[in-house]
Amino acid sequence: MATNTLHDLHFELERSIARRVDSKLIGYQVSLSDGFYNKYTKLWDKTYSFDFVTKHRSFYTKLTKCCVYDVLGNSQKKIDRKAITKQMAELEALVDIAENKEEFQNFFEKKYSLEFPDLNDCIYQKKKELSDFDKKLWIAMHYNPRKDEGE
Repeated sequence: MATNTLHDLHFELERSIARRVDSKLIGYQVSLSDGFYNKYTKLWDKTYSFDFVTKHRSFYTKLTKCCVYDVLGNSQKKIDRKAITKQMAELEALVDIAENKEEFQNFFEKKYSLEFPDLNDCIYQKKKELSDFDKKLWIAMHYNPRKDEGE
C-alpha cells in the first residue's frame, strides 16, 4: 500500500510540474526529490503528503521550477540525469543546514544568485471574493419564488 501511495504522490507531482517545465526528466527528478520536498515542507510546519500536494500544486511547481530547472538552465548547457542528481543533493544539503524557510531562501539566493519565489500565496491561499456580477448571478440562480408566495 505504501508503494502505491508513493506512486500516486509522484504522479501528482509530475503532473503539476509538467505544466510549467518542459523536460522529459521530470519523472526521474521527482523520484529523487522526496527527501528535499519532505524537509522543505516541514520548514513550513506542513506534512508532505498526497493530500497536501494535490491542494498545493502551485507550491511544488514554483519550488521545483526555481530550485531545480532554473538553476540548471543557468549553469548547464544540457540538463541530464547526472545534473539533476547533483542539484537535488545540493538542495537537500541546503535544507538540512537551514533552520527555517527564510534561512533556506537566503542560502539559496547566495549560492545561486537567483531570486527565490514568494511561496506564501501558494501555501496560505486567499479566499476568492465573488464579483458584484457573480453575487447577483448566484442570487438569481438560487431564487425560489415559492418561498415568497407564503408571505
